[in-house]
Amino acid sequence: MSNLFENHTVVLAGYGFSADGPYLTINDTTEGTVQYVPVLGRTFSLRRLPQRRCIGRFDLETCEKSVCPLDVELLPDSKEDMCPACIEATGFNPSFYFSSYVSPQQRAYNQTPHYVYLAYFAPGYVKAGISSEMRGIERLLEQGARAARVVGRFTCADDARALEAALCACDGVLETMRASLKTRLLADEPYDFDAACRALAETVARVDDVQAVAAAGFCPEDALDLSPYYFGGPSPEAHTMQLPEGDEYASVCGGVCAGMVGANLVFWQDGTNFIAPIKQWESHEIEFLDDEVACEYASEPQQISLF
Repeated sequence: MSNLFENHTVVLAGYGFSADGPYLTINDTTEGTVQYVPVLGRTFSLRRLPQRRCIGRFDLETCEKSVCPLDVELLPDSKEDMCPACIEATGFNPSFYFSSYVSPQQRAYNQTPHYVYLAYFAPGYVKAGISSEMRGIERLLEQGARAARVVGRFTCADDARALEAALCACDGVLETMRASLKTRLLADEPYDFDAACRALAETVARVDDVQAVAAAGFCPEDALDLSPYYFGGPSPEAHTMQLPEGDEYASVCGGVCAGMVGANLVFWQDGTNFIAPIKQWESHEIEFLDDEVACEYASEPQQISLF
């Protein structure tokens, strides 16, 4: 097979989205460089290896990533994907409002403009969150939201957090969602932008009368369809999406990449889009097999309603 990084040790360090489509962030620890590998329309396979390494650090001021300078190997059962030195150098805590200590990097980052959003994942699943304006809609795409509305823009993270907290106190607005739930909804729930717009509009109408929400600067904007960022166009039909089950898929995935939704790669094989969750693969050493399909998914019969 054609290993794209032959004779190099590489680590899956994350994923992201650009104007050209989704990509994987891969740390080449042999060269000490960060590689961004585009995946949309590409035939490839990933094989997850048992060894784990620190995914490196992130500069909150420049938004640049770098490999771990110490090339630290992580324990198999470690809950962290960064070593202590890289955690300290990055200084980022997404739940800074619950922490007794906020790093100097985080304090400076919090003083930059932030926005608040309502993200739609499936019927009955609308989540509130905040993001730095510097990152554009990257945070929405990383989370795998199918559609979203920006509902407030602020000069700092603390003011944005006040609106987020007010929204999360409302019925039907989630503050967190497990990655496994997002994956299941992607496989099981059909996506329609018009339906997503209605769901977001209903949520906006419901929270608009809440005094704490209005007082925190609630100002909803138009809905965004995020499908083009994931698939280069409309989302595939729901009946073509499957989440393969079986231990044999725990460490290998592959096919023609139809897209990526959040941390879920979508591979096309024999008329079906198979979902490959890779969030838990981050910090693992990998093999990137270019132009190779290293696994064959078993397609389950799909029942399609005519009415």
